Amino acid sequence: MYEVYALKYAERDTTACQFFYREPSHGPITLHYFVWLILGGPHPILVDTGFLDDEARARGVRHYVSPAAMVERAGVKPADVPIALITHLHYDHWAGHSQFPAAEYWIQRDEVAFWTGPFGRSPAFRQSANPDALARLVTLNYADRVRMIDGDREVLPGIKVHRVGGHTAGLQIVTVQSARGTVVLTSDAAHFYRNVEKRQPVQIITNLPEMLAAFETIEALAGAERLIVAGHDPQVADRFTPVDSGIIRIA
Repeated sequence: MYEVYALKYAERDTTACQFFYREPSHGPITLHYFVWLILGGPHPILVDTGFLDDEARARGVRHYVSPAAMVERAGVKPADVPIALITHLHYDHWAGHSQFPAAEYWIQRDEVAFWTGPFGRSPAFRQSANPDALARLVTLNYADRVRMIDGDREVLPGIKVHRVGGHTAGLQIVTVQSARGTVVLTSDAAHFYRNVEKRQPVQIITNLPEMLAAFETIEALAGAERLIVAGHDPQVADRFTPVDSGIIRIA
């Protein structure tokens, strides 16, 4: 069985009306930024790569620690990560890929097509992109370090990716079999627990019906144990077990 850790590397404040779909409240909310580490198999697997300090400065986040430093704090050298599952290509999930120089990046084909196609540059979407990091997809692909996948796929026995879309064109979530049950790493299919528990979408959407369907998929995959790990929710540290500064043991 695998062990799963959420590694918090930054945080940022915003308001509910700027984040949730058709939300009237101006109340403050805080986003925590995570990458996730899966241990216990033949090698470590990373889920997402976070971003670099230039993004931290540009976007006004606080308490930034590089995702690579967090991975090392969890006991894994960044150069020893052979696979990184990229849930989607927003800046905070992809722009830190250079910190993991040996990784092969597993990304949905739909996701790559969207961000290298005609719509990613539009004002509706471009604020979530890091163009330089997206451009690196080409050279990484020619270096045999990008695996484009189409739909659900087993990564290793007990670890799977599931394409759900919605928030982005090819968003994928990750399930991991642990001693406690099936861990569901939702990434931005559910930024907050209120997304999946109250069926309340966020504002950044490519396909609203897919986003709503993803909530159902998350709960079906989680089963009775409900080991659901929301992508940006500070409650992750309350619902699971902090073991060190910024390191939360999920299972």
